[in-house]
Amino acid sequence: MTKEELQQKLESVGIKGEWVYENEGEFSRDFRFEIDGQEFQIEWYCNYSTLIIGNVLHFWFDNINLSSGYPYHGKWIEFTFRDEHALHLKVGE
Repeated sequence: MTKEELQQKLESVGIKGEWVYENEGEFSRDFRFEIDGQEFQIEWYCNYSTLIIGNVLHFWFDNINLSSGYPYHGKWIEFTFRDEHALHLKVGE
């Protein structure tokens, strides 16, 4: 998944964020965003990325499904690694 595809998928479900550049002029792999006051970060690589929640959860993923069969009310997306081990993220009501 390219950086552009990653950002486009997230924006399609209302997630706005920014690529964070540690040093001006350098290439950034870090995309940061917030949902309901919770900060998230994605460390991007073309073959897989890492969703980071706080400083305790790091989840590898290589695909984002924009619809989720997660059984709770609201709007959810799904991060998967090799089409397994889904992590569901609530993005709206």
